[in-house]
Amino acid sequence: MKKKLSKIFCLCLFSAGTVVMGQNKLKISLDAGYTYGVLNSDLSNLVDSRYTGRYGFGVNLSGEYMIWKSLFVSTGVSFQQKNYKFERTGSRDGWYTEYNNNFLTLPLMVGGYILNNPHETTGVWIKIAGGMYTDYWLSMKREGRYPVFNELQENGTFNYTQVSDKYDFKKNENQLNRWGYGLAGQAQLGYSFNKFDVYGSYNYQYGLSDINMANDDKDRKSTIRSYMISLGVSYKFK
Repeated sequence: MKKKLSKIFCLCLFSAGTVVMGQNKLKISLDAGYTYGVLNSDLSNLVDSRYTGRYGFGVNLSGEYMIWKSLFVSTGVSFQQKNYKFERTGSRDGWYTEYNNNFLTLPLMVGGYILNNPHETTGVWIKIAGGMYTDYWLSMKREGRYPVFNELQENGTFNYTQVSDKYDFKKNENQLNRWGYGLAGQAQLGYSFNKFDVYGSYNYQYGLSDINMANDDKDRKSTIRSYMISLGVSYKFK
């Protein structure tokens, strides 16, 4: 009797699992576009200095899994450039460093469709999502223009020299933190053609981790914020 009940129980679990899996739907998406990175750092100890944002390039490969009605979870992998610029101003104008940074990003978000559901209907749809991300600093290239202090001119200015190099993360002389994390947000507007979708996407990443491992002052940490606008295509598995 117990064996029969066990078999019936297992069969019921299998049937319920099959129904749930049948109701859940998967979508794979690929998009590419422009990024804009900003370094948020305290420069109160440096006069005539500031960080400004710079543009870059990014590619996102993501998977979306419907969990209940119009709600979904999504994850994936992204290649993103999070570039920024340090520059001197005022009497030190013309002295700068441009940072070209490549990151591998892994987001995990939960969201929902607020206008239509492309898994059920064709036409225009809108979705929003939010969650967390972690990223890995792949590489950094620096290009700058710096004064040559031993070449003081008669008018009190210095000659400048151009410098370009690639940061060596193996030596990591500046003790940069290659692993980071933060908050992620996303909004998409798309159009569904049965199994395929086309869409425009806006992604925002708010860094919470300090890029400097040696910094013990948590009130003066340096974090990266990035924005991305892209166009892409999706395939729905039905």
